[in-house]
Amino acid sequence: MNNTISCKLSKQRVYLLLSLGLVLLLGIFAVGCGNSQVSGAAGDSNTLTISVVTKGMYLDAAVQKFEELHPGVTVKVEEYTSNPLSAPSGGKNQGMALRNEDPADIEKYLTAMNAQLMTGQGSDIMLLNYLPYETYADKNLLTDIGQLMESDPDFDLSKYYRNILEALKYKGSLYGLPVGFSVDMMATDKSLLADAQVEIEDGTWNWQDFVQAAEKVIQERNGGDDGEIYALAGMNETMLITALVRENFSKLVDREKREAYFDGQDFLDLLNLCQYLIDHNLLNTEPNQNKAMELAARGNLVFNITSLKGLINLQTLKASMGGEVQLLKPPGNGGNLTFSTDALYGINSNSVNQELAWEFLKLLVSDEMMSQSMFLGMPINKSVVPEMIRQANDIAQKGGAKIMMKSAGESQAQNITLQPLAQEDIDFVESLLTKANVYNGANQKILAIVQEETAAFFTGQKSAEMTAKLIQDRVNTYLHE
Repeated sequence: MNNTISCKLSKQRVYLLLSLGLVLLLGIFAVGCGNSQVSGAAGDSNTLTISVVTKGMYLDAAVQKFEELHPGVTVKVEEYTSNPLSAPSGGKNQGMALRNEDPADIEKYLTAMNAQLMTGQGSDIMLLNYLPYETYADKNLLTDIGQLMESDPDFDLSKYYRNILEALKYKGSLYGLPVGFSVDMMATDKSLLADAQVEIEDGTWNWQDFVQAAEKVIQERNGGDDGEIYALAGMNETMLITALVRENFSKLVDREKREAYFDGQDFLDLLNLCQYLIDHNLLNTEPNQNKAMELAARGNLVFNITSLKGLINLQTLKASMGGEVQLLKPPGNGGNLTFSTDALYGINSNSVNQELAWEFLKLLVSDEMMSQSMFLGMPINKSVVPEMIRQANDIAQKGGAKIMMKSAGESQAQNITLQPLAQEDIDFVESLLTKANVYNGANQKILAIVQEETAAFFTGQKSAEMTAKLIQDRVNTYLHE
């Protein structure tokens, strides 16, 4: 294994079903939708249009509130999804699902948005995180939201995480406003490390340290009656390399210069890391999150790649690992703390409703909206964090929070009871939110190229060097189209 491996694994995405003993309105953190026939550039000044892939109850609630605050204004929200969420049925147990978007729906959304924007049309507001929005910004198709913030006396910028907004800037301008964000972390079972006398230097460890720690823990446990133990689980080789590239995207692609570095040592190290984990049976390649959670619950999973979308993620990790969980910065990051967002909204510069669109985005990130129990992510509005902590612990203390964890295509789910967070956990999370400083916003087209070209590498048909060169050539062609 290459000692200079420098990479960072992606978060494991799971379906979460939350049953509460209280009657709560819960919703989706990533929201928005659209329609290829919407033409905001020439649209009705009393109709605000929004485009994303999948909407949820948080967006629905914001739309309802906005229309109440602006009589005579209609907000149209449509989805590019083949599987829309059903409306809540009410009753004692409400449900919330956090899910991966269907790749086909993402492609449909991307194609439609590109066609609209490039012809001077499109909705007033659009979800940007699946789009190559840098291209649109270079063509002056997006509004500089940073300027709107600075020129609006009613917008208090001090209430928001400036570190996140600064990291999202492109060529000095902010074209997208995130509703929430998630911080990339590596969770580990503290008891396993302690039993093997393994110590990790958070913030300075690299992937060589990661492998050595995992191998030492596994060696200590060999010959026991607890079954096989793994460094990581829940993903196959394609999922793993996609995760690695996604989380290291800022190292592999320079968004402003439009340059790719897949033929450099960083990407070769990613490929070699993947192969090493597989060849040495350090990775359970069954793409099943239930399997990963089962291993973690039995103490047979050393590390867990995770993304803290909200307090519920930390509570879930602690419950699944028996409370013996430690969160570390991902290896090989040089002290940086990366983040991503599932809800990055931009405003069409050709929209006739730019002022109205900005008012709607302000509502999305307002104290009033983000302090509601239906918002479950890490909010861009830091002033609502104390209330979110109070709500999460209040629910857990009353024994009303249970998690059913389920991945796409899985018929069974695991039930986990959540516990209140200790003060040290709360302090740790609040510190993370202020330290996240690198945005890893992966381009969907580039991820698809990586998946296609690495297939032959994992079957032994192509070398790492040949694979890297093919990806470099294809990505460069794409970036300069």
